[in-house]
Amino acid sequence: HVALAPCIIGYAEIGATLAASDKDNTYAAWIEMYASEEYQNVADAEITQLDRLFEHRAGEGRFQALSKTFGQATQLEVAFWQMGLNVV
Repeated sequence: HVALAPCIIGYAEIGATLAASDKDNTYAAWIEMYASEEYQNVADAEITQLDRLFEHRAGEGRFQALSKTFGQATQLEVAFWQMGLNVV
C-alpha cells in the first residue's frame, strides 16, 4: 500500500488540482477521471487503509523503512513521467 500511494493518492491530488484550474487541457479526459468523485473516493479509502495498516501493523518502529519505500516509489513515478517528457 505504501508503494502504491504515490500513484493512487498522488494522481487524485494532481487530478483535483488540475480540474480546479480554468485552463483548457489536452489531457482533460485524464484529469476528469482522476478528479472524479469516484476516484477521489478510491484515494480517500486508500488513505484510510494506510492509516489503519500503520496503526495495526507498523508502528513507529517501521516508519523509517516504510518512508524509504514511499520515497523510492515516488521517485519511480517521477521517472515514469520524465520518460514521457524526454521522448518529446
